[in-house]
Amino acid sequence: MYLRTTTRKNTDGSVTTYYQLAHNTRNPKTKVPEVKVIYNFGRADNINREDLVRLCKSIARVCGVTVADNTCTEQSYTDKEGLPEDIKIVSSLELGAVFVIEQL
Repeated sequence: MYLRTTTRKNTDGSVTTYYQLAHNTRNPKTKVPEVKVIYNFGRADNINREDLVRLCKSIARVCGVTVADNTCTEQSYTDKEGLPEDIKIVSSLELGAVFVIEQL
């Protein structure tokens, strides 16, 4: 899964950006990858940033990683409940959905 960004050019020349939670699957008949939109967050300028941060924190809690909201002084989850004992996170890169969500 990933955070998908789509843009649309309006008739007045302005550009509108939309955010979607998406997942790629392979069509069993055509053998071609297809994007399946799981959830539409809506327009980027109307999106509730706190809801996306809360979603990131929820995912981080399950994965046992830390998510830092740079615009807020509160630090988020650091508990390791979601991971088996023999799995340890060595490092994490700021890429993909988490990076996009942090930039919002």
